[in-house]
Amino acid sequence: MSNPYNLGFGFYGGHDSETVMKLVKASEEKEFSSVWIAEDYFYGGAFSTAAACAVQTSKIQIGIGVINPFTRHPVLSAMESASLDAISKGRILLGLGASNKRWMEDMAGIPFEKPIQATKECAVIIKELISKGHLKFEGEVFKTGNVELDFKPYRKDLPVYLGVKGPNALRIAGQIADGVLLSTMTSLPYVAYAKERIKEGAEKVGRDPSEIKVSAYFPMHVDKDSKKAKQAVKEVVAKFVGIHGVHPILTCTGMTEEQIMPFKEGVLKGKFATELVTDELVDLLAIAGDPDECKAKLKALNEAGVDNPVAFEVMGVDPMDSLQTISKYILD
Repeated sequence: MSNPYNLGFGFYGGHDSETVMKLVKASEEKEFSSVWIAEDYFYGGAFSTAAACAVQTSKIQIGIGVINPFTRHPVLSAMESASLDAISKGRILLGLGASNKRWMEDMAGIPFEKPIQATKECAVIIKELISKGHLKFEGEVFKTGNVELDFKPYRKDLPVYLGVKGPNALRIAGQIADGVLLSTMTSLPYVAYAKERIKEGAEKVGRDPSEIKVSAYFPMHVDKDSKKAKQAVKEVVAKFVGIHGVHPILTCTGMTEEQIMPFKEGVLKGKFATELVTDELVDLLAIAGDPDECKAKLKALNEAGVDNPVAFEVMGVDPMDSLQTISKYILD
């Protein structure tokens, strides 16, 4: 068994613990390079889930994609991350993102202020506290007194990824992050767009852009019947096109506002516009088709600069079945 694409597997945080453990152990057995745990609200907490995954495995990297800077103070996130890295013996990839106003302000009652700046400061605090063991920080959003860790982190260079998608946030990732986790609906044109923004940020502060790793989520389904595979991902494509709306992640592909807005309206009405998703749109925004088609897409993504593509579970498809099928047709 081999994994020439450095393919990871990702799943939602709403599964029960028994399912999660089975998925993670199977991912390691099938030689996926990483497993990614989504922390969306109101799913199970990613740190406790990742800790359970760490003690059930020994080799696979464990990504958290993503926590936000608001629900946990960055100092607490640094403590949790360093502890989790020790439990896993250095296999954690920590993803940070801003979340959104609906979850933070409307649902959790937490002010959603300066989200990009808050995410940047959170990353800086976590990296500095873990690498140096002490910190005093004075930022626009976060401030600390003299903070000192009372334990020695397993790694001083625990990788911090930014789960971001807009141009300014991608530039910030280029300045401070070890990696970037690109969102569902990443396409080859968007990879080029994102990498250019990351490069701009890196070069501004004298960093080598090639040192910044790129991971990305992709709805993925493989079947010997290509049409059947593409049909399986159409609902999730409709959902996330609607969620992203008129944003560079879609418009850089050539999609127009006229094309995107019916998907947005569907999401707002609680009914995804699945009937508008063509096979061509699937080919652009997902990894779906027969084994040869999926291998070709993965190869193209690697060549475009996606170091760690992540096959993310698809709505309506049992994730264990998906994992086993991908393993059979792509990794064997």
